[in-house]
This record gives sequence, C-alpha cells and structure tokens, in this order.
Amino acid sequence: MRAVSSKLNIVDKKAVKAVILGSVIGVIASILFTLLCSLVITLIGKLPDNSPDYISLGILATGSLLGGYISARIYKHNGIIIGVFTGLAIFLIVFLSGVGSITEGVALYTVVKLLIILLFSIAGAIFGVNKKEKLKYK
Repeated sequence: MRAVSSKLNIVDKKAVKAVILGSVIGVIASILFTLLCSLVITLIGKLPDNSPDYISLGILATGSLLGGYISARIYKHNGIIIGVFTGLAIFLIVFLSGVGSITEGVALYTVVKLLIILLFSIAGAIFGVNKKEKLKYK
C-alpha cells in the first residue's frame, strides 16, 4: 500500500529548474555588468568614495531583474513567489561568494542588498509573467 500518491508533488520540478536557471543567469549577468562597469571606471579614472557601493547595488538590481524575468518566463505563473525564490537564490550566491571577506558581523549594507535583490527579482518576475506572447502574423 502506498502512503503517498504520486499526484501529490510537494516540489514542482519546473519551478525549481526555473529558479535555478534564472538565478544563475542573473548572477552571470551581474558579473558581466561588473566587468563592463570596471572597464568604464578604468577609462574614466577617479570616482567619488561612495560610488562603488551604489554601482554594485545597481548591478545587483539589474542582474536580479533579469534573473526574475527569466525565471518567470520559464515558469509562466506565480510571479511573486518565483521572484522571491529567485531573489533568495541570487542573494545566497552573492552572500556566500563574499562571506570570506567579511571581517565584522552582518552589516546594514547586507540587509540593503537583500532587499534590493528581492524587490528587483520580484519586479522582473511580475514583468515576465505578464509579458504577452509575440503575435504571429500569417
């Protein structure tokens, strides 16, 4: 006798695949945007003291927006939920990649990063779910 029916799926495989793919693409896009910005900064020269923090937040926001959009386009519904999970995955990747350089406790800047990543990945997922399919002309 089976205790659990095969129709009861706790984890949707398509959602997991969408979140993983969207978050990886979002992180890769953030890395590429960082390389592009570093090239521009090298060509410009000197920047104000606080500008690298703002630039990195902008880059994370752009990558999260793209990651949430890709995840929602793959999954096609539940934009806010997919956006939250994509944002959490992106934040986890970013946080764990920089955890070796943390000398103090978790700062307010880390919480701001989390909020920015979550908001922009949710926004990207909402745009991705609500995007109309291209019209096909005969």
